[in-house]
Amino acid sequence: MKPWLLFALAFLSASALVARAVPAALPTVAVYDFRTGAPRDRAGYGKEVTTLVTASLAADTNLVMIERAQLNKALQEQAFGASGLVSADTAAKIGQMTGAKILVTGQVIQTERAHLVIIANVIGTETGRLFAAQVQGGNNDLMSLASDLSQKISQTISDQVTNLVAPPELSHDERVDQMVQSVTGTNRPSVSVLIHRPVTRILAPVAETEFGAILLKAGFKVVDGQSDTKPDLEITGVDDISPSAPKNDFFTYHAVIDLTVRRRLTGELLAFEHGEASGTDTSKSGAGRATEVNAVDVVAAKILPLLGEGHGP
Repeated sequence: MKPWLLFALAFLSASALVARAVPAALPTVAVYDFRTGAPRDRAGYGKEVTTLVTASLAADTNLVMIERAQLNKALQEQAFGASGLVSADTAAKIGQMTGAKILVTGQVIQTERAHLVIIANVIGTETGRLFAAQVQGGNNDLMSLASDLSQKISQTISDQVTNLVAPPELSHDERVDQMVQSVTGTNRPSVSVLIHRPVTRILAPVAETEFGAILLKAGFKVVDGQSDTKPDLEITGVDDISPSAPKNDFFTYHAVIDLTVRRRLTGELLAFEHGEASGTDTSKSGAGRATEVNAVDVVAAKILPLLGEGHGP
């Protein structure tokens, strides 16, 4: 192995240790092998470029690098090849397995005996957006080419981070706060909530309780069948929840909620809204509850803005 390549490997190992201490808010990056136009690439330029680019990016304190061993393990577990064209779906799967928000891959093309064109693809694993960077030059200056390419990759990530990385998901409390703020005016009609399972028509207590809690926080009066007060508006619907196959000791469910909003006195239909979401947890009950809460948040965000002025008795 060439001396400078040995140096790059040693540098990469040391840089990976430093990268663990970088704040998690910075974008996480994984470098997938650069492919080549084999069999012409007898010199192994693809592997050398991969090593050099990874080492250079690992030295960038504005990035968090996924260790090569972790990436290789994930690829082996999912029977992904170590190199080749990467689709948006493949990038998304690699991101889910490794935690990488950005995947760097590319190609080394030998156009003439001593001339190389190196193309890097920078892919957002969550957004599917792709941006490219390119360098070219003599094969005797590979280290300089890889360094220049790494700088372009780093600059691309910096310039396009909002396109490459999806915004962080809001917490449940943050979502509820947004819903509360979406209700305009001072009018707060009284509301009843009745949500049941499909076919069996058994009540869905988690969904009802969650929706009721959101309404109360937004200033609405929530009444039920035991109340002396009759509601101005009736929210009714179906909550259909089903399990997905467990994965890595986690349980996952998917819920679909369809709700209607009517005036009680006239039966006038004010809204019909649909919401669906998934949830994951280490226990079945935890996953089921998380799923229903997420689905209620989705449909409640659509309904609450409609319940302000003009929707009273």
